[in-house]
Amino acid sequence: MDTNIKNYSCPVEVTIEAIGGKWKCLILWWLRRDARRFGELKLLISNITQKVLTQQLRELEKEGLIYRESFPESPPRVEYALTPHGQTFTPITELMCEWGKIHRVGYQFSYCRLENMKVLVVSPEATAICSSLEEHHAMAIAQTNIQEIPDLLNQVQPDAMLIDLTSLNDNEADLLTTQVKLKQVEQKSRKSMAMVAIVLGNDSKERGRAFKMGFAVHIPKPVETIEMVSTLASLQRFSPK
Repeated sequence: MDTNIKNYSCPVEVTIEAIGGKWKCLILWWLRRDARRFGELKLLISNITQKVLTQQLRELEKEGLIYRESFPESPPRVEYALTPHGQTFTPITELMCEWGKIHRVGYQFSYCRLENMKVLVVSPEATAICSSLEEHHAMAIAQTNIQEIPDLLNQVQPDAMLIDLTSLNDNEADLLTTQVKLKQVEQKSRKSMAMVAIVLGNDSKERGRAFKMGFAVHIPKPVETIEMVSTLASLQRFSPK
């Protein structure tokens, strides 16, 4: 008998030891559909410090639930993703999300707090995406023609933009992001506009493309409403008023 094997009195102890604490389930939830960079996780998880996030990621990696991958690019890109072992926790974190919504019906979850947030959506699926955002009280503007974006930005100063990179080539995406930055300078906006890229899920190349273009975070396709709205709510917390 191996005396070095730890004894447990209940199988639940094994689970708690692997993902116990306040943060690990949140990290696993945000990684359940796609890999993410450290900076993305820091923006998406409320109130977590850089030190704590670093520690939690190391512990999850040691447990074999996530892995870290570096890409030989400029600027450097490092991502965290679920291992096959970590993917076994996805049904658990999704059930935890549903349990929270059901048992705290009257609680204003942060992902619901989009009241009066102006979101410009540039995507072939803009109408459907805007409908989902409006259900969470955001002021959503759908746009499918990138040629009309400059004039639209003169009329509306969005708090955030969702840009579907899968529908744009590199030149179109570069032109669009440059126009947005120039408009912010012209308008002398005091707050930076949150820019979120919509990319193909589990596509490292597309995530790298978004990162190089300056997007702080990304949303994988197919777009999931709760993830999209939670992302916008998280970014809104960091926007200076």
